[in-house]
Amino acid sequence: MALLVSDVVETEDPKEGIAKRIGVDPSEILKIEVMRRALDARPKVPVWRVNYKVELADEAAVLARKAKGARAFTERDEMRRTGDLHLGDTSKKSNDSHDTFKNIHVSWGTQPVVVVGAGPAGLFAALRLGEAGIPTVLIERGGPVEDRVPAVNKFWRGGPLDAENNLLFGEGGAGTFSDGKIYTRRRDGELGWIFRILVEAGADPSILTESYPHLGTDKVRAILPALRRRMEDAGVELRYHSRVERFVVENGRCVGVELDTGEKIAATAVISAPGHSARDTLGKMVEAGAAAELRPIAIGARIEHPQGLIDQARYPEGRGELPPASYRLAHSPKNGRAGWTFCMCPGGMVVPAMHQPGTVVVNGMSFAARRAIWANSAVIVQVLPSDYPGGDPLAGFRFQAEIERRAYESSGGYAAPAQRVADFLQGVGSSDLPKSSYPMGIRPVPLASVLPEPIIEGMKAAILRFEQDIPGFAGPEGVLIAPESRTTAPLRFLRGDDLQSSSLPGLLPVGEGAGYAGGIISAALDGFRAAEALRVVGHRQRDNE
Repeated sequence: MALLVSDVVETEDPKEGIAKRIGVDPSEILKIEVMRRALDARPKVPVWRVNYKVELADEAAVLARKAKGARAFTERDEMRRTGDLHLGDTSKKSNDSHDTFKNIHVSWGTQPVVVVGAGPAGLFAALRLGEAGIPTVLIERGGPVEDRVPAVNKFWRGGPLDAENNLLFGEGGAGTFSDGKIYTRRRDGELGWIFRILVEAGADPSILTESYPHLGTDKVRAILPALRRRMEDAGVELRYHSRVERFVVENGRCVGVELDTGEKIAATAVISAPGHSARDTLGKMVEAGAAAELRPIAIGARIEHPQGLIDQARYPEGRGELPPASYRLAHSPKNGRAGWTFCMCPGGMVVPAMHQPGTVVVNGMSFAARRAIWANSAVIVQVLPSDYPGGDPLAGFRFQAEIERRAYESSGGYAAPAQRVADFLQGVGSSDLPKSSYPMGIRPVPLASVLPEPIIEGMKAAILRFEQDIPGFAGPEGVLIAPESRTTAPLRFLRGDDLQSSSLPGLLPVGEGAGYAGGIISAALDGFRAAEALRVVGHRQRDNE
């Protein structure tokens, strides 16, 4: 037996902290293992708090007196520690939702499962299928990370924009050029498996225990080739620089895809994970008969400050050896639109995130060490389907595209429109701008000429509220860089409990583009579950033959 001892203030000698927490002598502690580690910034001097797996000479005595912070270490705790899926026995799943698959016979020896998109959802779907022995073809319109990074850097230096191989399209998806946040409260079962795969591919093992782990764009770029090799070793066929032109439908069922080259690939099933910005691919899913509905999104701008300003607000006694400070803020007024911060990048940079010529889109990115002198975050405001120009499933994309086009025109090119925060709040143009991390330059532009009025008003209210939490947030050192318009897809594909499209059997829409995820880990989990659904039904069919 072992104990889980939680909320221990980290000390130089962890046994001392554990002993103080549960009221034992340090000599009684036989073995410890870190389970979770989180920075508590609430005290004047922030502290690290740790959860430990602890083995004692007399654990029963500690439980008997109900020592505060101690409980029995459970099987679920062990699953979180090991990342063990416990999914190998399909015989116990006869009553789960995967029994509802219609019109799919997983014929593993003939047609493969086709996975569209090599972002987190597609990568983990393909990996799970391959390691289950199911023939799988992974199709990605962009390139592998080794030729994707040079293409992005070339554009940032003033070269042409590659519409197929850029910050949004290519191996790893948009998350390749991001902070690489992988926040989740749980690390057991399926999530534990995903985290373990990342560690085995080269991620820092600390992601298994840190409460708010991040990978960093440099680490993501190193992890992706290792994941690729693992998929190839599992028999997955990888097709880069290949765009899906059409989803092939026969007798009301998706039976494969047609590529831009004219090649057709027949499939047992198609898992479509194109990401939130592959508007053409998502439109082709709708054209093929996949039912979708509009959904709310959020749009705004990136706000950038010196990292020192955020550190001072969060660490008033000094940062010392603590990590660069971050924040997560929200404003929910009784009247007006909710606003919040999103994807905060401490020690990061604001980056161009467009894939279409004649548009400007921005995002945030940081490297693993987070050593840049700037901090940035999206300040975004809720946008409702009633704001969109029309009621068809693609209306939200047109709303985004119009904002991105105005941004390009107002700045005279790929430089981003920007405004000092103080000027933005006063409704006046900025005569000059502070130095920024944005690699293609920023231009003084009133953001009211780019963003619709409800978004402008929502951002103003949110920023003034956030000033109460972080002094200087609305001050003269801050700058707004616009537009942050790709936080999520403005539609959701309707699907059943088996993850198939409700109107097009054989097609499994997954991930952020399908409207079922909001980050790297949630997208990976959605892709994993689609693969697992096919794996389970395939096992059952084989067992019944």
